[in-house]
Formats: sequence, structure tokens, C-alpha cells
Amino acid sequence: MGFYRRPSPLEFSYLALDQPDYSPLVNQFFITGEGDVELSALTRAVQQAATANPGLQLQLKGFWGWRYWANTDQAPLVEEIHASDWNSETSTGAPYLGDAINVRQDSPCQVLKINAANGVHFLFRTHHGVTDGRGFIRFIDDVFCILRNEKPLGANAHITEWDIAQREDYPPRTLIEGDCASPIVGTKNLALSGCHWFRFEWSGNKNKFAAKLIKALHELTLEQSPEARFLVRVPADLRRYMDESEGFTNANCSGAIDLEIAPDDKVNSIRSALVKAMRNKQDLSVFEPRQRFARWVPRSMFQSRAETLANLHQSGRYRMSTTVSYLGDIECERYFCPGFKATAQFGIPIPFETRPLFVGACSYGELTNIVVSCPKAIATMDELKQFCEALANKLDSMS
Repeated sequence: MGFYRRPSPLEFSYLALDQPDYSPLVNQFFITGEGDVELSALTRAVQQAATANPGLQLQLKGFWGWRYWANTDQAPLVEEIHASDWNSETSTGAPYLGDAINVRQDSPCQVLKINAANGVHFLFRTHHGVTDGRGFIRFIDDVFCILRNEKPLGANAHITEWDIAQREDYPPRTLIEGDCASPIVGTKNLALSGCHWFRFEWSGNKNKFAAKLIKALHELTLEQSPEARFLVRVPADLRRYMDESEGFTNANCSGAIDLEIAPDDKVNSIRSALVKAMRNKQDLSVFEPRQRFARWVPRSMFQSRAETLANLHQSGRYRMSTTVSYLGDIECERYFCPGFKATAQFGIPIPFETRPLFVGACSYGELTNIVVSCPKAIATMDELKQFCEALANKLDSMS
């Protein structure tokens, strides 16, 4: 029997947000560097990596609450495209980002070789309903292992975040969301939909970086709204709860830590709060028993109406202020093969329009790549760039 598993409640909610021509819940990770990889060699490596990671070679089968993931022989899409006007600093003109992935007909995994204005970029895309960031990075690692003629690590576990939440004891959720201010305040254009992003490199001290980033965002929020509530969500990898004998899972296996930051909180206290939350298993408290019914909920209940989003942006108060996702150090040295050497990598934040800001970051060497995303309805691209400059200055002051 081939690889088979049921989508978790969280995965059902991701799948429900798909539109015919747009898939917002897609993991998108770029690797840039010097040199090149022949498309034929890349295609073979991607196909072999998918075979070694069957959790990324799935299609959705069944209907309504009886849907399931099943292994398919359909190879991932591998294409070469040209985007000579795009330099990967912003979402403006970025190819393929947001393009739909039909999980019933297509492979949920795509690899694009993009010849951009500043060199070759390899874009790895997969539907978030199939895997999370950590699960996807395992696949990317295996692609480069195969390009180097090394044996891929592979993964064949079926465990999801819901499976872990069901078997662990963790504290109940006590934090109440709502009435949170946005770190970015710009020109509102409520007729616009979707999100845009800006990327910059930061070369400061990476020690306690996640806490520094949260503190910097909080200070920027207070400058706009001194009395505002600031609530941050930090995704957490739940694979730490797995036993070594269970192997590695490509499936979604992420929880989240939600923290309310007070005006007098320092970097050290924020870091301590994150560590304490991990020790107390608060990264599992986001999973509530009622979520088990997600597979039976109509898709329309997961999707936000245009007028609802407009009212949210007009009020300037959200369920949360920001999401901060820091992947830590990802050495560029792991992404090399004959003829190619990686010099940078970065992920694109998920475009949640119900949240005013999503910040994604990863470090390599002495640099940290930071990508900041916000709804187009609340700030222009120029305002987003200015916000990123202010964020970089705040981080510099903490180095």
C-alpha cells in the first residue's frame, strides 16, 4: 500500500482557503547563488527527492469529511522561467508567487529555476496543506544531496501536529485575542486585496534574535499607538515531541506560542517568556478540541469576505499584531552542488490578510534575511520599505 494519511484539522483549514486561481497557503522558499544547475539534472533530483519524501508527493482524494492524502506517481513540476526585471527584493513582479496549486490534480510540490536580474534563483513551492516549513526544508536538503550524488535523508512518518496534540498533556489556552494594534500604519486603500512584501539583509548580532525582533516590532507599534495592546504569534516546530524511533515527518507539525508584550518588557524577558512557554508546552495550547470538526465545516466559513477585511483594516485593531517566524541558522553550505554555490536563502511569509504584519527571517553566516509582509490595503510598497528601514534601525540599536 502506498503512502496514506488523513489531513489534520489545521490542514483542512489551509485547503479551504484555496481559490481557483490563487493558493494563499503555500510555502515558498528561495535559494540564490553563484553558478547554475542544468534543468535536466534539477528535474531528476527533484523527482528522486519526492520519492524519498512521499509525504510531498500526495494528492487529495475523497470528499467532505472523508478526504485523505494518498501517494501519487505524478512528478513535481520543474520549470525554468525568465524574469529579467525582478531582483527578488520585493513582491512586485515576482513570478509564480501565489499561483494556484490544485491538490486534487497537481503535485503539491513545484520547483522553479528563475533567471532574475540579480542571478539564478531556485524557488521551492509546496502547498501548506501538505507540509510546513521544516518539513519542506528536509525535501530541499534532499534535492541538493542528490545533486551531489549523496544519499537523501528521506522521511516517511505520518505524524501531524494534531496527532502530537492528542497524545500530549498541555495547559489550556487562556490568552484572549483581539483589540491589537498594527506595527505598521500607512495609507489605507481598502479596495486593494492581497499582501505584498519587502526583503532586506541585516548584519547585526544574531544572539536572542527572535526576542530582539519582537521587541523592535513592539517599540514601533508603541510609537504609533502608545496605549495599544501588542500580541505576537511565534510558530514552533512540534517535532521536538517526537521520539527518534518515529523518524521524521514531512507533514504539518507546527504549533504556536502567543505572547502579549508589555511596554516594560526587555529583550531578556521576552526570550525568557519564549523559553518558559516551550517548557510548559504552550506551543500546543493553540489546539482546541472543537478543531476536530474542521473537516466537516463548509469552506466558506474559513474565508474572509471583502467587506469584513475592509472593516478590519479601517478599525486598525486586529486579533493579533504580528506573526514572527524565525527559522534560525540555515547554512548556505548545505545548498551546493557541482556548478552551483548558494549565497543566500529566504522564505516568503504566508499572506494572511487578517493580520497586519508577518515577518519571516533566517540567518546564514553573518547575515539575517528578513522579509516583511503586510496587506496592500493598509500600506503602500514605499511605506513598507520605510517601515523596514525603521525596523532595521531598531534592531541595530539592540546589537
